[in-house]
Amino acid sequence: MLKSLEVFGFKSFADRTRFEFDSGVTCVVGPNGSGKSNVVDAIKWILGDQSAKSLRGKDMLDVIFNGSAGRKPSGFAEATLTFDNSTGLFPSESTEVQIGRRLYRSGDSEYLLNQAVVRLKDVKDLFMGTGAGTAAYSIIEQGRVDQILQANPTTRRVVFEEAAGISKFKSRRVEAERRLERVEQNLVRFRDIVTHAEAQWHSVQSQAGKATKYREITEELRELWTGLAADEFARFNQRLKQRELEFAEANTTLHSLDESMQRVEREQEAADNELQALESELRELQRAGAVERERMASLESTVRHQTVRCNEITVEVSRLRTRRSRLLVEIHSAVNQRDQSRELLTQLEHEFAKAREAVSAKEAEFSLLNKQVGERRSDIAKRRNEFKEKQQHRGTLQEKLITGKSQLDGTIQSEGEAQLKLEQVERNLQQASAERQTRRQALHEAESSCREAKEQHERLAADRNSLLGQQSQADTLLVELRERRSALQARLSILDELESRQEGIAIGVRDILKRAKSSRYPPWNGVIGLVRDLLDVPLEWAPVVEVALGSRAQLVAIKSLGPLLDYLQRGPAAVEGRVGFLSLQEEGAIVEHTDAGVQRKSAPRMSRLDLTGRPGVIARADEVVAEFEGAAGLARRILGDTWIVDGLDVARALMSELTEPCQFVTQEGELLTADGKVFLGTMPHESSIVSRKSELRQLRNEIHQIERGIESCQDRKEILLETLTTHDDRIDEVAEELRTKSLLVTECATQLTGQDREVERLDRSYAEQFRTVESIFARREELEASVLELEGNLETLDAEIASWSQQVESEEAELQETESILADAQSIIRTEQVSLIKLEERLRGLTESQTQLEEVQRTRQAQLSEVDDQLKESQAALSRAELQILRARADSAIHLVEVERVDGEMRGRAGVRQTLLASRTVASRRKNELQTQSRRLAEARHEIEIDLRDIKQQIQVLDSRIQEEYQVTVQELATSDVSAYRVYLEQLREDNEGLTWEELESSNPYEEVRGELEAAVEKLRRRLKALGHVNTDALDTLTEVEERYTRLATQLQDLEEAKYALETIIGRINAESERIFLDTFEVIRVNFIELFRKLFGGGDADIILEDAEDVLDCGIDIVARPPGKELRSISLLSGGEKTMTAVALLFAMFKSKPSPYCVLDEVDAALDDANVDRYAAVLKEFVNMTQFVVITHRKRTMTAANVLYGVTMEQAGVSKRMSVRFEEVGENGEIHTTRAA
Repeated sequence: MLKSLEVFGFKSFADRTRFEFDSGVTCVVGPNGSGKSNVVDAIKWILGDQSAKSLRGKDMLDVIFNGSAGRKPSGFAEATLTFDNSTGLFPSESTEVQIGRRLYRSGDSEYLLNQAVVRLKDVKDLFMGTGAGTAAYSIIEQGRVDQILQANPTTRRVVFEEAAGISKFKSRRVEAERRLERVEQNLVRFRDIVTHAEAQWHSVQSQAGKATKYREITEELRELWTGLAADEFARFNQRLKQRELEFAEANTTLHSLDESMQRVEREQEAADNELQALESELRELQRAGAVERERMASLESTVRHQTVRCNEITVEVSRLRTRRSRLLVEIHSAVNQRDQSRELLTQLEHEFAKAREAVSAKEAEFSLLNKQVGERRSDIAKRRNEFKEKQQHRGTLQEKLITGKSQLDGTIQSEGEAQLKLEQVERNLQQASAERQTRRQALHEAESSCREAKEQHERLAADRNSLLGQQSQADTLLVELRERRSALQARLSILDELESRQEGIAIGVRDILKRAKSSRYPPWNGVIGLVRDLLDVPLEWAPVVEVALGSRAQLVAIKSLGPLLDYLQRGPAAVEGRVGFLSLQEEGAIVEHTDAGVQRKSAPRMSRLDLTGRPGVIARADEVVAEFEGAAGLARRILGDTWIVDGLDVARALMSELTEPCQFVTQEGELLTADGKVFLGTMPHESSIVSRKSELRQLRNEIHQIERGIESCQDRKEILLETLTTHDDRIDEVAEELRTKSLLVTECATQLTGQDREVERLDRSYAEQFRTVESIFARREELEASVLELEGNLETLDAEIASWSQQVESEEAELQETESILADAQSIIRTEQVSLIKLEERLRGLTESQTQLEEVQRTRQAQLSEVDDQLKESQAALSRAELQILRARADSAIHLVEVERVDGEMRGRAGVRQTLLASRTVASRRKNELQTQSRRLAEARHEIEIDLRDIKQQIQVLDSRIQEEYQVTVQELATSDVSAYRVYLEQLREDNEGLTWEELESSNPYEEVRGELEAAVEKLRRRLKALGHVNTDALDTLTEVEERYTRLATQLQDLEEAKYALETIIGRINAESERIFLDTFEVIRVNFIELFRKLFGGGDADIILEDAEDVLDCGIDIVARPPGKELRSISLLSGGEKTMTAVALLFAMFKSKPSPYCVLDEVDAALDDANVDRYAAVLKEFVNMTQFVVITHRKRTMTAANVLYGVTMEQAGVSKRMSVRFEEVGENGEIHTTRAA
C-alpha cells in the first residue's frame, strides 16, 4: 500500500511537502493551475518516467523548481514514495520500501531504494509484474483515457500485459534472446576454431603415427646397432691383441731366416718365374669360371621368379574363368526373364487395347442416354414449376381461409380469452418477479465462489512465479557459468598453445629440454626442468616474481653438475645461445653454457638481513612463493636476496642503509639491483613465462570450481522442474475451476438481465389486452363474408390441381425408369474403368521390369567383355613367362658347358704345376724349405701388419659413427652391458629351451651370426629412409593438440547446450506468458462486460484478440454498444462514453489483478453528473481491493473520498498542501480556507 509522498523542489512544490495516504480514496483538489496534477507527475517521475513531454515539460530539468517572484530557483528536485510492504508485494525483507529520485541542475540524476543509490533498471524490476509501474494501469490521466482507447491494438496490449503480470516474463525473454544472440555468435566463431583444431589434430595425429613408427624403428636400430658395435669392438680388440703377438713372433723368426733366404733366392728365381706364369693362367681360368657360375646363378633366379609369376597368373586365369561362367549364367537368366516378361507384356497390351475400346463404346452410349434424360428432366421441371404456382396460389387461399376462420373464432371467444389471458399475464408477472430474486441470489453466491477460486489461483500463481523465478535464475546462472567456463577455456587454450610453443623461453633452453625428453644417457637424464616450473607462484605475485627472477626463471634445474661437466669436457655441446644450469644438490652451483664456452657461477647469496616490518617493506620474494616436491629450498636460494617494497624511494633508502648486497623490486615491476642498476617498464604478457604458468594453474582451478557449480546448478534445476510440474498440475485444476465459476457468474448475470426484461415485457402485455377487446366485434361480420368467398374459390382450384398432378406423376414414373437404366450403365462403365486402370498399372510395371532386365543384361555383358579382356591378357602374360623360363634354362645349359671346359683346362694346368713343383722340390728340397718358410713368414707378417691397420681403422670408423649418431664412444658401449650377439642368443634360447648357453655359442658362433645382424641393421636403416621426412615433434605436440581439440569441442558442446537451454527458457517463458495472459484476458473480458453493463445500465461490450494464433504479439480491439445504440468501434463513442468505457476497462483489470494503488488524474472531467455518480459508486465498490489517489475538482467525486487534500498557491508559482473539508471546496475546485496542513 502507498503510505506517503514527499516532494522537495519538484516543479511548483518549492518547500518540502508530504502527502499521507490511507486505505480507501484520497482526493487531491484545487483550482486549475494550483499544481495539484504535479502530485501525479511526481509519482510518475519517481517510478522512472524518462519522457519530459509526459511530465508536461520540454526538458527533464523543467521538473526542478524554477523560482518565482519571491523565491530563488532550487538546485535540485527530490521526491520520495513510501510503500507498506507488510504483504510482501515487493521482493524485499523490509516491511517498508522507500523509492526516491533526485535530479541536479548539472544533469546528474540518481535513484534511491531505501536510501541506497540504485539503477533505474532496479526500480523498474522492483515494480515489474505488480501493475504499479509507469507503463501499467495504476496511473490514469485525463489524456491517458484516450490513449488506452484510441491507441492502436498493438500498443493497447501493453496495459493488458502489465495486468497479466507477464511484463517481467517479456523482460526475461528479451534478456534470454540477447544471451541467445551472443551464444549464437560465439557458436559461429567456435565452430570455425573447432574445425581448424580438428584439422590440425588429424594432421598431427598422422604425423605422430609416422613419428611413432620412426621412433620405434630408431630405438630398435639404436639397440641393435649399439649392441653390434659393442660386439664388433670386442671382436676387433681380441683380433688386435692376437695379431700383435703373431706380429712379434714373425719378426723374430724372419730375422733368423733372412740370411738363408738371401743364399737360395738367386737359385730359385728361374723356377719362380715359370711358376708365376702358370699361377697367372690358373687365376685367369678361375676368374672366367666364376663369371660363368654367376651368370648361371642369375639365370636360375630368373627361372624361379618366372615360375612364381606363372603360378600367380594361372590362379588369376582360373578366377577369371570362374567369374566368366557366373556372368554367363546371370546373362542367360536375365535373357529368359526378359523374354518371359516381353511375352506377358504383349499379351497385356492386347488386353488393354480391347478393354479401352469397350469402355469407349459404353461411354458413348451413356452420353446419348444421359442427354435424353436431361431433356426429360427439363420438361418435367417446367410442369413442376407450373404445378407449384397453382399449389402456391391454393396455399394462399387456404391460409386466408384458415386465418379468416381463426379470426372469426377468436372474435367470438375474445372476451373470455382476453380475461383469461389478463389473469395469466398477472400470474406470469408474479412468477417472473420471484424468479428474478432467485437469480440475484444465485449471482451473489457465484460471485462469492469465484472470488475464493480467484484468490486461490492468485496464491498458486504467485508461488509458481516464485518457482519460475528460481528456475530462471538457475537457468541464467547455468548459462553464465557455461559462458564463463567457455571464456576461461578459451583463455586456457591460448596459454596452452603459448606454453606448447615455449613462447618466451630461449632457443638454447628449448633445445636442452628437448634433449632431456628424448635421451636416457647422462647428463640429459638428470635434467628436472626449468626453475619457474619448480616454483608455485600466486598469480597476483607472478609479475613481481618474474621481475625478481629475471633470466634465472629460465635456469635449467639439474640433479648434479658432475655428469654435465664431464660431458662438456669431452667436447662442446651444439647449443644455440646461452643456457644456465642450476644444481639442486650442490648449494650455489650454477653453470652457464654459451657458444664461447662453459662458465661456472655462484647462485645468489642468501641474505641474512631481515627487513620484515620495516616501513615500505612488503615481504622477501621467496616468502610469497611455494615450492613443488623435490625443490625444497630452491626459492630461498634464488630469491633470498630480493625484497618486495612499495616504491623505488623505499628501495633507495634501504639500499643506502644496508651493508649486505641485495636487490629490491616494487609492485609496479621496477627493479633496483645490488650494484645500483634500475630497470623500468613491463614485460609483454606472452613472454612472461612465470605469469603464464601461474595463470594456467589458476585457470585450471577456476574451471574445476565452475564445473562443480554447473553440476550443482543442474541438480537444482531438476528439483525445481519436478516441483514446478506438480505446481502446474494444481494451477491447471484451480484455473479450470476458476474458469467454470467465471462462466457461471456470467451466465447468472445474463439470466438476471433476461429476467428483468421478461418482467418489463409482461407489464406491457397486460396493458395491451384491454385495447384488443375493443376491435373484436367490428371485425366479426367482415370475416364471415370473406370466409364464404374464399371457400368457393378454393373448390374450383382443387379440381385444376388434381388434373395437373396426374399428368406430372405419369411423366415422373417414365423418368425414373430411364434414370435407373442410366445409373446401371454408369456403374458398369465405372467398373470397367477401374479394371482398365489396374490393367494399365500392371502394364506399366511390366514395362519398367523389362527395362530393368535389359539394363541388367547390358551390365553383365559389359562385365563379361571386361573379364574376357583380362583373361586374354593373363594368358598372354603366362605365355611370355613360360617363354622366358625356356630361354633362361637354355642359356644356363650353355654356361654349364663353358664352366666344365674351364674346369678341365684348370685341371690340366694344375697337373703341370704339380709336376713342376715336384721336380723343383726334389732338386732343392732344403733350399725350397727355407724359401717357403721365409716367404710364408714374410707374408704372414705383412698380412698381420695390414690386418692391424685395418682393425685400428675399423675401430676408429666405428667409434666415429657411434659418436656421430648417439653421442657415445665405443669404449663407453664396451663398458656398458649391451650386446647384439647376446640378445640374439637369448632369443634362440627362448625358442630352444633345452640347449645350454655353451651349446648355443658353439652352434652359432659370432662370425656366422655377424652377417645376419649387419643385414638386420641395414634393413632398419632402409625402413627409416623409406619413411621420408618425419616430424619428430609431432609426438610431443599430439597430446597438447588433442587436449586442445577436446577442450574446444567440449566448449562448443557447452555453447550448444547453452543455446538449447536458452531456447528452452524462451519457449517456457512464451508458453507460461501465453497461459497467464489468456487466463487474465478471459477474466478481464468477463469483468469488462459486467462493469460496462453496470456503468451504462445495459448495452454490450467486448474485448477481442486480433489474432488468436499469435497471443503474445497480436493487438487487442475493444467494441462497445451503449444502450439504445448499434455495436460500434470505441473511436466513435462520445467523450463521456469513452471515459466510462475506459473506467470499465480499468476496473475490470483491477478486479482481475488489483494494483496496490491507483492514481486517477481528472478522469471525471468529461463526465456528466449522472456518470460521475456511477463513477464514484464504482470507486466505493473497489476501495477494499485497491487504494485510490484521485485528482479532481468535481464535488460528486469527492463524496467517495475518505481523505481530502487541497493544493493552492498562496504565493505565485509555489504550491502548498492544505487540509480542507468537503464544504470548503467550490464546484470549480476553489478552496475557501486559509488553514495550512
